[in-house]
Amino acid sequence: MSQHALHTLLAPKSIVVFTGENGQDPLLLALLQSLSSAKKSCPVSLVGVKPERPFPFSHVSSLSELSTQPDLAVIAGTDANTSMEDIIADCGAAGIQSLLMLSWTGEPQDSLLASLRQHNVRLLGPNSFGICRPKQGVYAWLGLTQPLTGKLALMSQSGTVASALVDWATWQGIGFSQVVSMGTPIDVMPSQVLDYLSNDFDSQAILMYLQKIGRPTRFLSSLRATGRSKPVAVVTEHSVGADERVLDAALSRTGAVRGRRLNDLIAAASVMTNARRIKDGSLLIIGNGAGPGELAAQRAMELGIDLLTPEGDLRDKLESTMAGRGGIGPVTTVWASCATDLFINLAENALSSSDCGAVLLTLSPTALIDIDSLYDLIIRLHRTQKKLVMVCLLGGGNMTNMRTRINEAGIPTFRTPETAIEGFQFLVQFQRNQLLAKQSPDSHAFRFKIDVSEATQTLNQLVKKEQNIVHTDELREIFELFHIRLISRRQATHQLAAPIHLRVFQDRIFGPAIGLSLEGAQQHKQAEAVALPPLNTILAKDLIQRAFPSEESFELESLLRNLSTMVCELPEIESLELADVRFHESGSIYADVTAHLRSCKNWRRYEHLAIHPYPRQWVSERVLKNDEIATVRPVLPRDAGILADFVRSMSHETRYFRFISNIEELTPRMLASLSHIDYDREMALLAVIQRDGQDLLIGTARYIDNFDDQSCEFAVVLGDAFQGLGLASYLMRQLFQVAADKGIRVMKGIVLAENKRMIDFCKHLGFTIQRDPDDFGQVIASIKLTPTRLKSIS
Repeated sequence: MSQHALHTLLAPKSIVVFTGENGQDPLLLALLQSLSSAKKSCPVSLVGVKPERPFPFSHVSSLSELSTQPDLAVIAGTDANTSMEDIIADCGAAGIQSLLMLSWTGEPQDSLLASLRQHNVRLLGPNSFGICRPKQGVYAWLGLTQPLTGKLALMSQSGTVASALVDWATWQGIGFSQVVSMGTPIDVMPSQVLDYLSNDFDSQAILMYLQKIGRPTRFLSSLRATGRSKPVAVVTEHSVGADERVLDAALSRTGAVRGRRLNDLIAAASVMTNARRIKDGSLLIIGNGAGPGELAAQRAMELGIDLLTPEGDLRDKLESTMAGRGGIGPVTTVWASCATDLFINLAENALSSSDCGAVLLTLSPTALIDIDSLYDLIIRLHRTQKKLVMVCLLGGGNMTNMRTRINEAGIPTFRTPETAIEGFQFLVQFQRNQLLAKQSPDSHAFRFKIDVSEATQTLNQLVKKEQNIVHTDELREIFELFHIRLISRRQATHQLAAPIHLRVFQDRIFGPAIGLSLEGAQQHKQAEAVALPPLNTILAKDLIQRAFPSEESFELESLLRNLSTMVCELPEIESLELADVRFHESGSIYADVTAHLRSCKNWRRYEHLAIHPYPRQWVSERVLKNDEIATVRPVLPRDAGILADFVRSMSHETRYFRFISNIEELTPRMLASLSHIDYDREMALLAVIQRDGQDLLIGTARYIDNFDDQSCEFAVVLGDAFQGLGLASYLMRQLFQVAADKGIRVMKGIVLAENKRMIDFCKHLGFTIQRDPDDFGQVIASIKLTPTRLKSIS
């Protein structure tokens, strides 16, 4: 793949600053102070008026006088005689493709966007607080503190929040790979920055502070793509206009974890880049005093975290080690007068038990704690254990330095017991959400051959007759189409302990959501569990567990899956209420049903959903020239195995031409990114045949959105034994159709200049071939997906 479109914006190797007409502008001086005070700095040039104070940067009066082409231009000063459109045109003429705007502009957004597209320039801002890339010495921002180099990326829509978090993290010894303050975006959006960070090797975890999310489908798509490869913590301003429970449900489907306070980001920052996976078992708190441990236990109770009460052999072992020098329990307390190694011995004993999944050491500063030996003992415990070890060191002074040292050693370290528990809760939620994010639910309409058009026609006729509110009798046949059998009479016995209430309602941000509660409790929001369609068995089980802990019901799972399919396929149902729901042994249900209908003419399929179902509409069959039948379908997470076998079976030359590198096989991370895709932003079509009763992958074509709302990058490869069978052309034609359906207008691909066969293939399909200006060993194949071209290949 080629360099990311935002690379020069977020990781520039050189910067030019437009100083405007006022050399005393406070914003300009603050930026130049930040750039000049960096210990390591990328080259900076100034264009415009000379600042009032001297700075160690070269100065010219116009871009044409620069001896080299900078990666990034920064607008810090204002000039009444120069419009933003003029600046964008000047940048485009100078070959500068990235623009960062710290100041404000009142110019119309539409004209600015048109100018940016015309001159091929990307803009972050206006009103941005700036960007930092510490590893490269990029500190083009207005924060008081320059962040340390580290593994965390921070993206914030509030500059002051970003500044505060960086200041706190620096005090804690936590560093950043990237800091991005969005400002008031009109071009580069949060989803696009997320896309960059998801592929940024230096950013191993991401913190986000959001005030608005833009297009919900695209935002969730980007967040899901990012959350598959690295931990993401999100704090939102209020609920960004959504129902709180719907927002939680939406974020949980991306693999990200939501916080409600800035403290939640602080807790997440302490564990995101260091913590191990939580093993089975409960958390044990060990401390040198009752107070901090009890505060931790109280916060754990508030968050619903199970603490370990040692019993049986584990309790005997801990009591033997304690030898009367403290008390054993969920908070195991050691006398303050005890030696440092006692804490470590207790932790080792606890972690050796299958009942214990993690330990938290809460230590207050006392004259009896040997700081140096404490560090060595904690490091040894961490290295000899595979389970999670967390440390809370209260106080300042020497404890501050010790927290930094322990955190740098890869152990989650906290300043307060409450924050430590919140960090642990973050990991618990993260692991749960990662499971949910891996789901690719189907709408089931294709699989069960449901005649959606019949249901749509019935609903449209009702709307046409102005029957916008309908009940059970009018909907009975539609429910039957979706395999939900409604009966009109309550029966004496039913399978659940109590009647339940189901509803479909519209969230103003994320669209349709499904709510589940006990009958009569739905008015109390905390009693209703909420999920976003589409649902599969795992997601239905999760919804049931949140609504009715410890309840299991195959019938309710089936109803939720079928109801989800209705919601996916029938946007005409604006809201739906199933009251007094009772399941019967016959498989039928009783429910008092009410629906509100709406007209949805000319809506694209699944346009109303924030999360799109598995795109079964792109499943097809192709008879090959050797008479074998290949099924062509979108990739599924379970395809990681056949993808790995496919790459292993390639010849060295085929692998080299496909990946433009000498790889022997795919790494686990590569397999995850190739098999767990988000269908809104990318597509991978697999061609599979049956051999000896097993799926055999013989070819694949894929594209990924360039996040410029108009182009994508493609790749296609066949197994060596399956070339020349007409499959590659079919895969690419199908890929054209999928991309065009998503609104993509241009498809591009990087091809090695020596790969003559691929170049000829692209020419045959109508691609134009040009030399890559950045690498003469490569060519760029591109094609416009016009209606005429698509019609000619269909």
